Amino acid sequence: MQKISLNPSWKFRKLPGMTLDTLPDMLPDGPWEAVSLPHTWYSDDEPYQGLAVYERTIERDAHWQRVFLSFDGADQRCRVFVNGYFAGEHRGGYARFRLPIPVAAMGDEVWHIRVFLENSVNEDIAPSFGDFTVFGGLYRNVDLLVCHKSHFDRCYYGTDGMILRTWVGDDGQGVIDVAPHAICEGDSGSIAYALTDESGAVIRALEAGTNEVIAIDVDTPMLWDGVGKARLYTLAADLVVDGEVVDHTDLRTGFRRIEMTGEAGLRLNGQPCQIHGVSKHQDRADTFSATTPSDIREDFAIIREMGANGVRLSHYQHPQAAYDCCDELGLLCWAEIPMLKMTESPALMENASQQLTKLILQNIHHPSIFCWGIQNEIAMFRDAPFMHENCKRLHELVKALDGHRLSTAANLYPLKASSKLNEITDMIGYNLYFGWYYGEMADFGPWLDRFHALRSQLPLGISEYGVDANLALHSEAPAVKDYSEEYQALWHETVYPQIAARPWLWGSFVWNMFDFSSTRRNEGGQRFINAKGLVTHDRRTRKDAFYYYKARWSEEPFVHLCARRFENRGQEEIDVKCYTNQPSVKLLVNDRPFGETRSENGAAVFRQVPLDMGDNAVQAVAGDCVDSVLWRRVPDPDTSYRLPNEKAGGAVLNWFLTEDDMRKEGFFSIQNTAQELLDHADARAVLEKYVPDLVHVMVEQSVIPLGLSLKSILSRDADEKLDVKALNEELNRISDTDE
Repeated sequence: MQKISLNPSWKFRKLPGMTLDTLPDMLPDGPWEAVSLPHTWYSDDEPYQGLAVYERTIERDAHWQRVFLSFDGADQRCRVFVNGYFAGEHRGGYARFRLPIPVAAMGDEVWHIRVFLENSVNEDIAPSFGDFTVFGGLYRNVDLLVCHKSHFDRCYYGTDGMILRTWVGDDGQGVIDVAPHAICEGDSGSIAYALTDESGAVIRALEAGTNEVIAIDVDTPMLWDGVGKARLYTLAADLVVDGEVVDHTDLRTGFRRIEMTGEAGLRLNGQPCQIHGVSKHQDRADTFSATTPSDIREDFAIIREMGANGVRLSHYQHPQAAYDCCDELGLLCWAEIPMLKMTESPALMENASQQLTKLILQNIHHPSIFCWGIQNEIAMFRDAPFMHENCKRLHELVKALDGHRLSTAANLYPLKASSKLNEITDMIGYNLYFGWYYGEMADFGPWLDRFHALRSQLPLGISEYGVDANLALHSEAPAVKDYSEEYQALWHETVYPQIAARPWLWGSFVWNMFDFSSTRRNEGGQRFINAKGLVTHDRRTRKDAFYYYKARWSEEPFVHLCARRFENRGQEEIDVKCYTNQPSVKLLVNDRPFGETRSENGAAVFRQVPLDMGDNAVQAVAGDCVDSVLWRRVPDPDTSYRLPNEKAGGAVLNWFLTEDDMRKEGFFSIQNTAQELLDHADARAVLEKYVPDLVHVMVEQSVIPLGLSLKSILSRDADEKLDVKALNEELNRISDTDE
C-alpha cells in the first residue's frame, strides 16, 4: 500500500444557511480560503456552527488499481464527492474512516474532491450535548491510500484490516487472536505473519489463509506492566498473492492481565495498582482541535513529568498518536465514546453503536487500554428505564467485540448508589465535585465510604474531580468560587489524600490535565474556557496544583514555591507553601535563613513569614533542589487579583440557606435532583406551586439536566421573588421513602 498525504492545497469556505440535507446542485458564488490540514474553522471570535466545504484536486496515476480516501477525523457529519460522484457519508467527529474512490471516477485523469462538513448540533449524532466545544473541520490528517487489487480491507470500520485480541492465560501463556480482513482475488492468496519483540527479534513466524482467524501462542511473554515496563511486540502481516507481496500491515501490541473487584480495586499482572491519573481533551489554544502528533507527544511528556500512571481520554476517540503514547509510556488508558446525552432516538443509539465499534476495533491492539467507556453523566438529564436498556446494549457490544476488557461508565454525584446504571458495566466511575459545585472538600471520604458500604462488590473509582483556577486570580485566604490558583491547590491537597487512603478504589482521574475549550463557559474571568486544568490551555504554564501531584507521584527530585504569580502582597506576614517530594525544605528571605520544615502530603508550609516593604527575594532549598520567587510587599492589597463583585465562599453564589437549613433526614429538599422531585407526586405539586414555569420547561423540553439538584438549577436562573426558604420547608415535610 502507498500512503499519500493530502494535507496541503485545500480550498475552504463556509456555507451559512445551508445544510447537508439541502445541498444545491451548484454552490453559490463566494470567496475561498487556501488552507492546509489539519484545519478547524473554529475561533473564539466566531464559534461557527453550520455547513462548510473543502475542495482539492488530485492527478490520478494510471497504474493505480484500488484507491481510498482516509480521514483520521472529520467534525462531525460529512459527505464526500469525487468528480460529482457520491463517495460516502460519515456521522461522528472522532473516528477514522475510509471511503473508496467511486468506480465512475476511477478512469478520470483528475479527481476533484469535495468534502461537505457540518458541525451543527444533531440529536442523532453523539455528542449532542457536552461541556466542550464541537469545533468543526478536517482537523486530523487526510490521506490517499493506493492499494493493489488484492489488499487488506482498510474500509473495515476504519481499521488496517487486522484485528488483534491479545490476552494472557492463567498459566502465563500469551495469546494473540488474529482476525484478518483481506480482499483477495482468486484462491492463491495467503498471509505471512512475523511477531517481533522490542529488539526486533522474530519470536514467531507462520503463514495462514487470507481471512483465516488464527491464534499465535507466546510462551512466557514479556508483560506490558505500566510505567517504566511498557514492553511491546509488533505483529507484521504480508498479503501474498501468486508468490508476490501485494500489501503489508503491522500493529504494535502487548500482553498484560487486568483484574478488578470492589474490595481489592485494580490489579495489573496480579499486583495492586491504584490509578493516579488525569483526564485529557484533545484541544489547545490557538490551534484548538487541529493538533499535530508533536503536540500530542508534548502533552504526554507533561503528563509523565507530573508522574501520572493513567489517562482518561475524554470524551471521545482520540488520534492514534494518543493511544501510542499511552502504550509507550505505560499509562493505563480509559477510552470512551461521546455519549453524554442519551435520548430515546433509535438513530442516536445506532450512531453510538457505530462509534463504539470503531473505537474498539481501531484500538483493540493497544495494551494500555484497560476499559471501554459507554457513557458520561447521561443521568444529568434523567435516570430512565430506556437508558438502562440502551446501556445494556452498549455493554453487550463491548463484550461481543472484546471479551478481555472491562466496560465502564462515568456517573455524576446526584445519581444514587441504587440506580440500575450502577449495575450494567463491569466497573464504574463517579464525577465528584464536593467543595466546588456542592458540599465541602472533606465530603469526599464519607461519600466514598457510604457508597462502598452500599455497593461493596462494585469496582468504584473517581472518573472526574477538580476545580477551576484563573492564573490572574489570587488570595491570601482562598475560598470556594474565588477561582484563585491558591484555592485550586488547597482543594487538591485536601481532596487527594481522601482518595489515596482508600485502596479499594480502582483509582481516580483529575479533571483536567489541561484547560480546554467550552463555548458554554463564561466564568471565573475567562470566556470559552473550562479552567480546571493543572496546565494552561497553551501548555506554557503549570499551575501550582500540577506541582502538588508531582510531589505525590513523581520520583524526580524538585521543590516548587507556590503562589509565585501572586506578586504584590499587601500583608506584613504571609504563609509560604512549597510542594516537594523531598523530606524537608529550608527557606531564605532576602538571603536571611527563616527556618526548615518537614514536608507532609507533598507540602512544606512556613507560617508568618515577614516581608520587607518593596521587593523580597524568597528561596526554597530541598536537598540539591532550589526554587526562587520575587514577591513585592505593597501598602494595600492588590484588588486586581480578585474578580469584580466577587462573592466567593459558597458552592452556589447568591444563596442564603446553609447546608443544615436545607437538609432534613428522611425528607425531600432542594438538594434532591429535579428528576426525583418530579417523580414524586407530592413533591411535584410543591414545585408546581412555586415554580410552575420551570416545571413546564423541565417536563416538556430536554434542555435542563434533570439529574442536577433543584438547588443547582434554581441558582442558575432563579426568580428573585421566589421564596426559596418556603419552597424548601414544604419539601422538608414530604417523606423521601426511596432507599
